[in-house]
Amino acid sequence: MKIILFVLLLISAQIEVYAQQKQSKKSWGSRATPVEVIEAKKTRLYSLTPSYGRIISLEPYSIISKINEEVKKIHVLEGAEVVKGQKLIELENKNIKRLIARYETEILYSKDNLKFLNEELSIINDKLKRFLNLKENKVISNDLFDDLRIKKINLNKQISKVEFDLKRLSYLLLSSKDDLNNTVIKSPINGNLIKFDVKLGSVLNKGVNIGSILDPTNNEIETSLRSDLASKLKPEFPVQIIIDGKILNSKIRAIIASENIKTGSRFLKIKLPKSLPIEFNFPNKRIELKVPINDGKSRLIIPKDGLIADGIEKLVYIVEKNKVKRKTVILGQSFKDQIEIKSGINEGDLVVIKGNENIRPNQSVKIKKNKK
Repeated sequence: MKIILFVLLLISAQIEVYAQQKQSKKSWGSRATPVEVIEAKKTRLYSLTPSYGRIISLEPYSIISKINEEVKKIHVLEGAEVVKGQKLIELENKNIKRLIARYETEILYSKDNLKFLNEELSIINDKLKRFLNLKENKVISNDLFDDLRIKKINLNKQISKVEFDLKRLSYLLLSSKDDLNNTVIKSPINGNLIKFDVKLGSVLNKGVNIGSILDPTNNEIETSLRSDLASKLKPEFPVQIIIDGKILNSKIRAIIASENIKTGSRFLKIKLPKSLPIEFNFPNKRIELKVPINDGKSRLIIPKDGLIADGIEKLVYIVEKNKVKRKTVILGQSFKDQIEIKSGINEGDLVVIKGNENIRPNQSVKIKKNKK
């Protein structure tokens, strides 16, 4: 009797455990698992390779003497950092000042002379009017009247000559004043003074280059890259500039078409970002870079966290109508924590990137906001 009672109790306990397990499975299966997703999008990602370049000056600004004069004073030395408007050289100006004084005196004389000639012309004009009446009344001869007319013509010639001289003198005066201003040679821009070899007492010749100023706002970086890689690149592709461990973003300005036959490489010209510290911005400064080596085509990209390995297959879960579907994908290029998907999912699919290790196909899920 005791044995029968024990068996009945054992069967009852097993039935209760089975009912609890069934209820637990039912409850677990109906609960939505929280997951984080990201939308699969096409984007341009570039594979970057380490490189080194150097800063070059695009167009050094030439300093040229505009007059032939002796060097009177030198204010700076080669290598100086100069600012726009700063005095560099003073030239002798005594001869130019004498010319200016002479032209000013000649102009005053010519103006007075012109005034007297015009007064004389006015008198002759009045006289011609009177002679015309006398001539018509046959009081004077035609020859006398014609002599007065010839005198007026000659007077007009003199006036024309004086007016011409006044214009010529005014132009010479302006030119001499410009020359006086040019006896002080100033820096046209801010920058670094190079190739400046001027000696006190030497005579500068008009039009001769006496130095150059490197404009830090007109620099760029030059580096070289294997021709087969450079041929895939285009202007505006991204470049990273590394300064003291910090990354500054920039772009390719140009890819030089000609190839260096010895090295099999081509030059890349890279823009300097405005954020580059000024102490690093000088010609021949060596700069650490990361330059692109792929074509930059638009690719369908997802985070690598979305991948699940199943043997040799690569899988992802996507969410449709709050349920997950498993998709087999074919991978492409890897970009750090991103991976290219060549096929298996479409742009716009919601790919599970967190929580995918504990879900099964067709399971209900609840999408959490991605903290990123």
